[in-house]
Amino acid sequence: MSVSSRFLTSSLASLRQATLRSPSAKTFSTSVCLNNVKVPINLIAELRKQNPISLSKAREALAASDLSVSAALEWLEKDLEASGAKKAAKVGSRATKEGLIAVTVMGTRAAMVELRCETDFVAKNEIFRGLAENVCSTAAFLDLPVSSSSSSGAVLDPMTSFPIDELLQAPVIPLDPAAGLLSSSSSSSSSPSPQNITQAITSAITHTGENIQLQRAVSFSSPIPDEKSSTQPFLLPGVYVHGAVKSGGNEGKVGGLVVLSTISTTKSSPIMERLASNPSLSGDLQKMARTVARQVVGFPTRDVKQSGGPPVILEEGEVSPYLLEQPFMMYQGEQRTVKEVLSEWARERDIKVDVAAIRRWSVGDEE
Repeated sequence: MSVSSRFLTSSLASLRQATLRSPSAKTFSTSVCLNNVKVPINLIAELRKQNPISLSKAREALAASDLSVSAALEWLEKDLEASGAKKAAKVGSRATKEGLIAVTVMGTRAAMVELRCETDFVAKNEIFRGLAENVCSTAAFLDLPVSSSSSSGAVLDPMTSFPIDELLQAPVIPLDPAAGLLSSSSSSSSSPSPQNITQAITSAITHTGENIQLQRAVSFSSPIPDEKSSTQPFLLPGVYVHGAVKSGGNEGKVGGLVVLSTISTTKSSPIMERLASNPSLSGDLQKMARTVARQVVGFPTRDVKQSGGPPVILEEGEVSPYLLEQPFMMYQGEQRTVKEVLSEWARERDIKVDVAAIRRWSVGDEE
């Protein structure tokens, strides 16, 4: 071997030994060291299965929790609450001009809410959509029955504006309990413990980075009339949204909530008795309630009918802002008014149907 070859071989051997002795040399291990605490990779994997967070956050949580996965989940929950409160305070002054109108109907209960955010991008986010859905279902579930008629027998507006302060403190009641507190695809909750609406909004602010505000809410709960009464009306809600962000969803840019008041014109067969024995009539009423809600959303509808003031003068091609005077386009393209079509439709079924109340909201409307 030549002198140059022996020198090269000796140099490579020395370099290899120096590298092995060097404290900065890379080594491979099944544990990760963080602040002098070795966090096993298998615990990180287990924690991330229960809460899909970043690797660094999983290491931090386990290191701060004596390598206990259950304690780490509690630590993450507290950390999320603290960071969310800071984030909410930081963005709280930002304008919220985008968002969603959410509607919910649960049999004889219904609600509509407006949840606002800063950008249309977040409004289409699944976390925000799921939050709007669950805030709305909470409002519908918590509402109490109200009186449906006055002493004179006239049907009163049965919808109630839900006080925002009270709704914010209510526990979240998901429309689908299996979907979690924010949405079926959201992993934002680090604990299955109940949240109230304020906490759910704070969590969503943390994940979206935007200011989120619950702007308004209205709810309805039907008092069930006496099954034998022929004079007490049955009140049925219907909902519809335009521009839904999810196919088949009930969250969009414009929403409508209506309540139909129905009695039987057959005195010997009260409405509740007929609905119980005739499923097709019940189904027809539900479809009509949704169709009327769609009509309300489809046109700039102000109220059921004009109750005073000078008559509205319409330009050619304009549609009345009053529901009963509009062509019922959402019912098989009818050109007759809503009042005419609804009257004939009800007469064919031996019932009388009135529109007791409506609400039509668009994102950003001034109340």
